[in-house]
Amino acid sequence: MVTTKVAADDASRYGIVQTGAGDRITDYAYKPDEPATTTATNEVFVFTPGPTLDRLEALADKAGEEGLQDLGNQLLPDQVHDGAAHAYPLRGHWRDVGTVDAYWQAHRDFLSDEPPIDLDDPSWPVHTRGGRHSAARILEGGAVDQSLVSGGTRVAGEVRGSVLSPGVVIEKGATVVDSVLLPGVRVRSGATVTRSVLDDGVEVGQRAAIGGDGEITLVGRRTRVDDGARVSPGARLPDPDREG
Repeated sequence: MVTTKVAADDASRYGIVQTGAGDRITDYAYKPDEPATTTATNEVFVFTPGPTLDRLEALADKAGEEGLQDLGNQLLPDQVHDGAAHAYPLRGHWRDVGTVDAYWQAHRDFLSDEPPIDLDDPSWPVHTRGGRHSAARILEGGAVDQSLVSGGTRVAGEVRGSVLSPGVVIEKGATVVDSVLLPGVRVRSGATVTRSVLDDGVEVGQRAAIGGDGEITLVGRRTRVDDGARVSPGARLPDPDREG
């Protein structure tokens, strides 16, 4: 199991291990209410195929009609009990993005003066998705501060503390603050986007207002926000409670 250190107040979200001599794992608890350590598995596991398949068959026979559950509930604890699990501490950068706040903060980390990974290291280039694009363009009247701007973006408005993916367009008079915009998002003139994550292809209509101070706002893929609409902080659009 590849492991890493996590914050004590966040440890209950992970599989937590205790280790002994030679980094042998002596105990494993899946998302415990009271974590014994802050050493977490970061969901990277290397198995020996033959013994692991034999173990899975044995566990399946034991589970019967109920069937196997998450590997963190059965397979990993069983291997730890038999002394067959070892920890491989990760020395580099790692961050879980399993929650909205964690996903948003992972992007924010790279806006600091000393980001967790050197984005200019030629021996370890960081590639974004989205294929080939032209250079980013900051047009007349456009302003960008403390942000990451990908190729193919076009900014004629104001962008602060944000991450713009390939193909994003910020029209004149629009403002984007502390947000993450995925490929193809378009923010029309006069609109504001604050503390939000906008998925692929979202279009924010003129004078619309997305988010604000408070929880992170989410706008789903290819959603069209009407002109002048208001989406409150922490909202989910489309509303998951109204779907299906």
